[in-house]
Amino acid sequence: MTNQNKSNHTATNTAPATSSLILEERHDSELFRVYASILDAITDHVLLPGKKLTESDLCRQMVCSRNTVRSALSLLAHDKIVDLQPNRGAFVHVPDLKEIQDVYNSRIELETMIFNLLIELPDLETRLQPLYDMIEREAEASAKADRVGWNRLANAFHVELVRLLDNDVLFEIMNTLCARSSLIVAVFGERSHGHGHRTSGHTCDEHREILDLLAAGKRTRVLKLLRRHLGGCIERLESKYEAKNELH
Repeated sequence: MTNQNKSNHTATNTAPATSSLILEERHDSELFRVYASILDAITDHVLLPGKKLTESDLCRQMVCSRNTVRSALSLLAHDKIVDLQPNRGAFVHVPDLKEIQDVYNSRIELETMIFNLLIELPDLETRLQPLYDMIEREAEASAKADRVGWNRLANAFHVELVRLLDNDVLFEIMNTLCARSSLIVAVFGERSHGHGHRTSGHTCDEHREILDLLAAGKRTRVLKLLRRHLGGCIERLESKYEAKNELH
């Protein structure tokens, strides 16, 4: 492993995997272990969209029963991360244009409500401090071209904001939407290191500005930035979707 790869691996290890953000009461089971392993492999772009998930291979890799694998795949299908196709098996889900728009537009509306609730919290500036550290790690991952680490931290930023509200339902919905966002990025996100780096660096800057505006209680400005932040994601992904279709 090269020094650069070692640095990237270390940065990735400091970034929370998608499964680690799921509510803790779901963690203590063999089913969750298998579910989490497959989910993280998909959201980390190890198992790419369209990939066939063979039960026998998963049983061997996870050292578990076929029933456990089937149950995990059923849960992932419920979360729209995996597709179960009759007589063909399980495949990593491939989102279409409508799903891209639906997921990100849902996030815009949901996070608008979340930001409105956050601004009403007492001592919000103090509560936000740990997220500044997360942004520093996000910027570090971006600078090192650690795409997995950056993607994990970029999603975790939005999920951790919801955690401040202590609302388990909102938290689970946000985590699911961010997991689906990560899957979308796996299909249509930036492939170039240079362009991807600029995009991720811009995201870090906007995340920092979001925290500053929330801490200052600037409701109108932070909601405008949120819509620009996620709206820009939609525009880039729509462009990538159209380019991919033209290529094929």
